[in-house]
Amino acid sequence: MRKLLAVVLLAAAMVAPAFAAEKGSMEINGKLGYLINPELKAEANGQSKTIDFKGTFSLEADFFYYVDPKIAVGLGLEYVFPSEMDDSFIPSEMDSKCGNTNIFVQAKYDFAIENDIFNTIYPLVQLGYGIINISDDLSKGFDVKNGLYWAIGLGTTIKENFIVELLYAFNYGTADMIGEGPSGIDLTYKTFKFKVGYKFAI
Repeated sequence: MRKLLAVVLLAAAMVAPAFAAEKGSMEINGKLGYLINPELKAEANGQSKTIDFKGTFSLEADFFYYVDPKIAVGLGLEYVFPSEMDDSFIPSEMDSKCGNTNIFVQAKYDFAIENDIFNTIYPLVQLGYGIINISDDLSKGFDVKNGLYWAIGLGTTIKENFIVELLYAFNYGTADMIGEGPSGIDLTYKTFKFKVGYKFAI
């Protein structure tokens, strides 16, 4: 599988090389991410509880347009695979998974680096809407509403086409206990995301 992936990436690099960005240029990125120490904080009536989740993976597709040789704006779509709650109060037989799908606008500012390996380093911001995905067992007890998503981080471009990023990301939502009326539970899901990807110039 790794050999096949290497061949595909090499072929893509030969067919669609990414050169230094110019005003009006565009790119499409594909990224694979890993979520580090995701946690969910639930707050209601002045009380709060933080629930840890096991690490999980994400898939992301981005589009960027350079409004300036250094400034790119664009759109992104990310799917975070559901992961198990890592908490002792959840019964072991209960399917207690949670993930999310994020749709966002984003912007980055490229700082060129005079280096044969690293081409640019860039701050990156994302802002959008997060769709919370919970397992069937959890959905029987809670009515969850989606909310704001945002993230901030740093990235670098390696050998013109390869991408590495680290972001600190937040998802917000609310939840009501089914059968109990409005509960007013505020949800905050936060995590570090480490991503690697490939850039295609178009």
